[in-house]
Amino acid sequence: MAGSDFIFQAAATNVGGPEGSSYLADGSFSTKVSHPTELGGTGEGFTPGHFLALGYSTSFNFVLARIMKKEGVTGEPITTTTVELHPDPSDNSFKLALRLEVAIKGMEKEAVQALADKTHAVCPFSKAMKNNVDITVAVAVYESLA
Repeated sequence: MAGSDFIFQAAATNVGGPEGSSYLADGSFSTKVSHPTELGGTGEGFTPGHFLALGYSTSFNFVLARIMKKEGVTGEPITTTTVELHPDPSDNSFKLALRLEVAIKGMEKEAVQALADKTHAVCPFSKAMKNNVDITVAVAVYESLA
């Protein structure tokens, strides 16, 4: 799949593992990382769950805005992604569960749900996790997410 025919590329590096730092190759972002306190870490830095929540909510909202524009729909979209880490008894490890809450300012819930479902079908993050991660896509009131 990966090759030289990509449209966009981003690279990130982690140094020091779970109590180290992570940075983008282009130098535009760097941060301390840590295990959450629930897993015995200091909780003083970002976790992979934080990065996933940021990336997924941003990707989903980018795709949603493109679909809205294509369909002539106006309004301000907002997407909140909640990442949960659950025990996985099948291998004594962990598994993810995600919840996306989507709202569009001034739009009825049914119309937002239809757009959110279309977005979920084509969002690169959604497609990457299809059949691997439990994902719920729900509509929320815009003001409650803003």
